[in-house]
Amino acid sequence: MADLPVIELGNDAYERGLIHGRSLSSMIADNIDTYLARFAAGGLDAEAARKEGSTWINIMRNQNADYAEEMRGIADGAELPLGDIAMLNARYEITFGLFGDEARASDNPAITDDADGCSTFGVLPETTANGHTVIGQNWDWLAGVHGRCAILLITRNNGPNLICYTEAGIVGGKMGVNEHGVGLVENGLVSDHDGRNSYEKPFHMRCREILDAETYDHALLPIIATRRVCSANFVVGHADGEIINVETSPDAASYLYPRNGLITHSNHFMDPCHGPSQMERISASTLYRANRLDRLLRAHIGKIDETAIKSALSDHFGYPNSICRHPDERQPEAKRTMTNAAFILDLNARTMLVANGPPCETPWQLHTLDGGAAEQAEE
Repeated sequence: MADLPVIELGNDAYERGLIHGRSLSSMIADNIDTYLARFAAGGLDAEAARKEGSTWINIMRNQNADYAEEMRGIADGAELPLGDIAMLNARYEITFGLFGDEARASDNPAITDDADGCSTFGVLPETTANGHTVIGQNWDWLAGVHGRCAILLITRNNGPNLICYTEAGIVGGKMGVNEHGVGLVENGLVSDHDGRNSYEKPFHMRCREILDAETYDHALLPIIATRRVCSANFVVGHADGEIINVETSPDAASYLYPRNGLITHSNHFMDPCHGPSQMERISASTLYRANRLDRLLRAHIGKIDETAIKSALSDHFGYPNSICRHPDERQPEAKRTMTNAAFILDLNARTMLVANGPPCETPWQLHTLDGGAAEQAEE
C-alpha cells in the first residue's frame, strides 16, 4: 500500500489550509463523493447534506476562527466550495446522527455491523518495556476513505508543534501528539440523546484543540467545556504518565482511568449515565473488541512493547468485524468499513507509528516531529 503523504505546514492558518488543499485536491474531492454516498445510504440526499455543510460555516467561524480560516484555505487551495469543506469538517455530526437514526430504526434488524469500529488503548509507564506512556488504536471507518488521508506536520512559533493524521479536507488532529507530550486517539459512540443540541462545537474541531494545548488540563477542556451535538470517546494521554478516557454524550461526560496501567475502549458506553448506548445495536463487534484487546495486551503487562501492540492490533477474532477489520462484502459498498489505519503513539518520544491499512498486512512507518519518516522492517 502507498505511503501516506506528509504535508508540512507552518504558522498561518489560511496558508496551512491552502497548502493542504492544493496538495490533496483530488483526495478531497473523492472524500466529498464518499461522504455524499454514505449520507445518501442513510437517507440524507446530496442537496440536504451540502446545505447542512453551508450552515456550519459561520457556526465554526464563531467557535474557532483559526480553524475556520484553515478550512477556507483548504477550499481555496482545492478549488472547491467552502460549504463542501465545512460538510467534511462536520461529517462526524452528520454521519453519527444517521447512525443514531439507524440504531433507533433497528428494533428487529439483522445485525449490520456497518458502523464505526475503532479500538483504542492506553498504557502507562509501569506497563511498558521502555517506561514510556503509549496510546494507540485501529481506526476503522468507511473503506471509501482509505488512501485519501494524510499526515500533517505543523511547525510554528505561535502554538505547539504537532504531528497528526487526518482525512483529506478535514483540518486535522484526529490522532496525534504535540511537542508538549499531549496525545490523542478516539472512538465513535452513539447515545439516544444524540442530536439533542444543535450546532455545538464539532468533534473534529475539539480534536484539533486538544492537540493545540500546551498543558494537560487545557487539553481536556475542549472535550468537556461545552455541550455536544453527538457522543464520542476521547483517550487523552500525556508523556509524564497520565491517561484519561473521556466518554461524552450531548449533555454528559464521564471519566475512565487505566486499571493496573492499561485501558482499552471500543464503541459502546461503559458508564450508564449517558442513557441507553446505541452503537452495539448496529455494530455488535464493539462488545468484544475492547475486552479482547485488553486481554491481549494485559498478557504482557510490565513489558508491553511495539511487537506486543502490533500483534494485538492485528487480531482477527470475529473476522471481518475484528480488532483488525476488513471490508464485509455482505454490506452495501457505501457502508463498508475497514481498518483504514493503525497507530502507536509514543508520547515520550513524540513519535507516531502508522500502518496505512489493516496492520495484519501493512508495513508500519515511523513519523517524528522533526519530519523524519522511516518504514520499519518486518519483525
